[in-house]
Amino acid sequence: MTAATTTAQRAASAGRTAHTTMGIATLASIRATDTPGRRPGEALLAAIADAAATPAAADGPIRGIVVGPAGSGKTAVLRALRAELAARGLATTAAIPAASTEEIVFVDDAHALPDDDLDALSRFAADPEAGLVVALRPHGGDGLRQLTARLEGSRPPILLGEVTAEQVAAATRIPLHCAQALVRLTGSLTWLTLAAVDAHDADACDADPTHRDLMRALRGVIAHRLDHLDAATRSAVEALCLVDPAELSRMEPPTGTWDIAIVAGSAAGLLTPNGTPPRVVRAAVHAVIPAHRVAALMATTESHTTTSPEDDVPDDAPWAGGPDGAASRAERLVVLADALRADDPARALAMYREAWATGAEPRGLGLRFGIAALGTGDLDGATSSFDRMLASSDPQTAADATAAAIAVWAARGALAAGTTGAVGAAPATTSAVDTAAAPPSPVMFARMALAAVGAGANPGAAPTPQAGAHDTLTIASEALGAALTASLGDDVRGAVDSLVLASELYNATHSDFPLVEPPAVVAAAAALTTGALPVAASTLSAAVHAQQGGPWARPRLRLWQAWVAIQAARPDEARAHIEQAQDCGVALLPRDRLILSACEVALARRYAHTAEVMTVFREAGHHLLRRRFDTYLHPFLGELMLAAVRVGAADTVDRHFAAALTSLEQLGSPPLWAPLLHWSGIQRGILLGRPDELVPHARALLAAAVHSPFAAQLAAAGRTWTDVLAGHVDAAAVESAAQALAHHGLAWDGARLAAHGAARTADKHVYAQLLACARDLHPKQVLGAEPAHTAPAVATPDGSALSARELEVAQLVVQGKTYVEIGQTLFISPRTAEHHIARIRRRLDATSRSDLLTKLRDLLGAETDTDADAEVVA
Repeated sequence: MTAATTTAQRAASAGRTAHTTMGIATLASIRATDTPGRRPGEALLAAIADAAATPAAADGPIRGIVVGPAGSGKTAVLRALRAELAARGLATTAAIPAASTEEIVFVDDAHALPDDDLDALSRFAADPEAGLVVALRPHGGDGLRQLTARLEGSRPPILLGEVTAEQVAAATRIPLHCAQALVRLTGSLTWLTLAAVDAHDADACDADPTHRDLMRALRGVIAHRLDHLDAATRSAVEALCLVDPAELSRMEPPTGTWDIAIVAGSAAGLLTPNGTPPRVVRAAVHAVIPAHRVAALMATTESHTTTSPEDDVPDDAPWAGGPDGAASRAERLVVLADALRADDPARALAMYREAWATGAEPRGLGLRFGIAALGTGDLDGATSSFDRMLASSDPQTAADATAAAIAVWAARGALAAGTTGAVGAAPATTSAVDTAAAPPSPVMFARMALAAVGAGANPGAAPTPQAGAHDTLTIASEALGAALTASLGDDVRGAVDSLVLASELYNATHSDFPLVEPPAVVAAAAALTTGALPVAASTLSAAVHAQQGGPWARPRLRLWQAWVAIQAARPDEARAHIEQAQDCGVALLPRDRLILSACEVALARRYAHTAEVMTVFREAGHHLLRRRFDTYLHPFLGELMLAAVRVGAADTVDRHFAAALTSLEQLGSPPLWAPLLHWSGIQRGILLGRPDELVPHARALLAAAVHSPFAAQLAAAGRTWTDVLAGHVDAAAVESAAQALAHHGLAWDGARLAAHGAARTADKHVYAQLLACARDLHPKQVLGAEPAHTAPAVATPDGSALSARELEVAQLVVQGKTYVEIGQTLFISPRTAEHHIARIRRRLDATSRSDLLTKLRDLLGAETDTDADAEVVA
């Protein structure tokens, strides 16, 4: 076969070996079978031919060799070459020797051939006129080396196995800077880079520049490849991932020499050619290797160490050897467990147990064990660990234990019980943080300030920042402590900005120490009390991507995202966040279950009928007996309080509401934290028909309005609502107040205000105007409801279709809503709803209530419970 002379061919004829890389672009061309005007593999062949002179010269046979580790694309190269040669009319075969001298033999995975087949292949390759293309892994035995030498004498090898960031960016839509990060993670290994590209989430790049989620996603494929290695190679790869490189020379390799082990690991696609594990492989090994095997590996390391105190080994090297035997091994197990804890607390617990069995100091493990236990949802295990540390004679240990124990009490939904005697006017005076030498550290102050504000106590002034360089946790804690103190002052907007900044800084700490609430939750709660829903949503989103707080905080952050979505009238998004909170692999703590129940109640109160609200509220009722509502839980208390009024159980929440108001008074009724709770009090008075109970809450909003624009809007809306209830309806004022409420996440309340105004005016024009406003503001989506059909599935006796309004009413009837609820949902009077239902019954020729429901279900294609019959008033 004659081929055009290329630059690479000329280089080869001059005796220089041409090297090429099988990249993302060439592999992508194999996958792109629908490329117009190009057969599968043709682009690949062209790339190889241009780069490495793969086609034979005009006067010689086609011979070549493709070398690369596992997953580098060798099989793809052979397949593409065979397809192109077949297209050119040349015969190929996989049989050795070929049945005809005209056939070109293709052999894949020659390194795996039995000795007899390899001998036959070598004899065939010895004929310089035989057409032969072979693919194999690098660094085989003598037979493979001889075969490689013979084929390289005819043509330069095609060397595969590495890709560049430029190739990734060119073949995908991944930005170059992100492609560079992927290649650094994967060590440029082809198969691993392809797996990373497949698992890559472009939307999460900016929020997760370290690609932590991607590294977790690749664990499975790396673990699968590890499982298919022989025991010696797997042990070598694990050792290279866990042991400091300087220590390898003092360890015996699993088999042969370390050079042989590195070659085997590289051929398997898990090590770079120099034996360095890519970061993603190292992280995967850390995450999947069992604790007992780590301990055994450490024992092997120590049995071959010759380190003495004078050796130049850094003190902080996590896997450095030492003269103290078991103690050194235990310390290294602890270091590994610390690294694993944020991603896999259960495995970290196993590592800590191994460390304790190996001789680690129990005092040093107590706090770590408790944090890991909390990360798995084991609240009792965490409590036990922290309780044992409370009596420690070491002040720092006791302080850490106190802060962690308070966080556990908060997780139980009883922050006030945990803070009794531990927080007060100023944490600096408490036993938890008091030291004779210095005021509390910024880190301790921030932890205790979170507890103090939540429990209704003023944390006092934040400590003055000390001069000198600070670590990330200290800087973030200084910002958080100062922001919490500011949140009790008059500068509402400044406090929210400070809390958001503190959350952003805390994202960079990667700390999983237990807190009363993640800083992002506090910032989001503060943003909601100013009506800034976008700020709350973005703060929580950034925290979720940064894994703020570690495992224990994951469900909490997701549930707060659901709560913000509910306030923004996005129920589908709220449901998605709730599902993510339940599926994130961490058991929900009691505090999380309380928030989940409040979210479920909120969705039912806005989008479901009374029977469902009663069911959901009944399921949430046990929280009213077993939990207490601290400052950060006040939004959920308000929701449960209003739902309780709707189902006729207002008294079940009264004591919690009174305690919350007392807590706010102890804080000095801060204009940041008070408005939403007082607004809930106003709504409660309206729903109960007790205008006199609105007065204290209205006054509180007016007092906060001086410093909070949001409180001013709530106060104005409350005043307008009071006028409406008294029969004085100013259409412009009502519509303006309703629109303002909706703009700040209270669309449900705004719609109700407009509907109340419409119901209390005798002016038909004002009635229509306010009713239209109510319809515009009311959340439209009904969870679980099927879209209305434009034509009935069951024809009416006169052959006509139901009107759009009749279809709306019919859907609500099937859902089990009463006349009153239908009127509230559609902003029509109960009498009008009754007229619609009567007309629907006549048009469907329904003879009874059950007959009506049956025909409506057929008409709408809806599936409802038969219990709904009791809800329909015929």
